[in-house]
Amino acid sequence: ESVVDDQEGTGTKAAIPGYRVAGKTGTANRVDPVRGVYKGYTASFAGFAPADNPQITVYCAIQNPTKGSYFGGQICGPIYKQVMEFALKTLQTPPSGSKPPRLPVSFKPGE
Repeated sequence: ESVVDDQEGTGTKAAIPGYRVAGKTGTANRVDPVRGVYKGYTASFAGFAPADNPQITVYCAIQNPTKGSYFGGQICGPIYKQVMEFALKTLQTPPSGSKPPRLPVSFKPGE
């Protein structure tokens, strides 16, 4: 969930007010099969909501994005949000009933 709801997360554009959203961003190099070199990117975001009672899963993948960024959270996050909001509304899924837990994280490179 912190990918979406933490200010420093890579999927903040997928956040949906009133719902806990859990997801994973993805950015991958693409290989040109003819030349055998990297050429282009695949951007993706996979998520489900509400995270505290999962009902709906949405996956977005864009091959070789051409406008702006090529990062999954930047490209696919807004698309995920739009599709998920539509699905939550259409299926009359109630908002989340709890806030996400905050677990302390400490990371020290080299340890």
